[in-house]
Amino acid sequence: MRAMKKRERILDMIYVAHLYLQGLESTPRDYGTGDLLYSSDIHTIVAVSKSPGCNLTALATQLNISKAAVSKFVAKLGRRGYIVKSKRVDNDREVIFNLTKKGQTAASGHEEFEAKMFGPLFQVESALSEQEYQTIKKYLKKLITIVGK
Repeated sequence: MRAMKKRERILDMIYVAHLYLQGLESTPRDYGTGDLLYSSDIHTIVAVSKSPGCNLTALATQLNISKAAVSKFVAKLGRRGYIVKSKRVDNDREVIFNLTKKGQTAASGHEEFEAKMFGPLFQVESALSEQEYQTIKKYLKKLITIVGK
């Protein structure tokens, strides 16, 4: 009887990918402004760049975090010159957010960073056959369901 070859566990591979991504997320970076920004900072800036004139609720929804957390990030980024708060023209009670020139520079720098860091990963994904893609997607969706996300 022939011995079965031991398979490498997919979960171990996911863990290696997780460590790589965690390292990217936890390291502050300069996105072209001369300041070091953490992932929470740059993701807030990018969210405002994608939805100029957004309010606190919309931004919290987009980032999938609490309004209190968004308020904290926006205040910090406002003090640092990335985001400006103003009142909506048609509703002077509603506060909206927009990027300053510095914020726009950071958003562009983040886009370049993502292209450099994730471009090769997207190339691997795009080279998958439809069957390979669907199999991986199905596995990951089941995994996400199990971990409660």
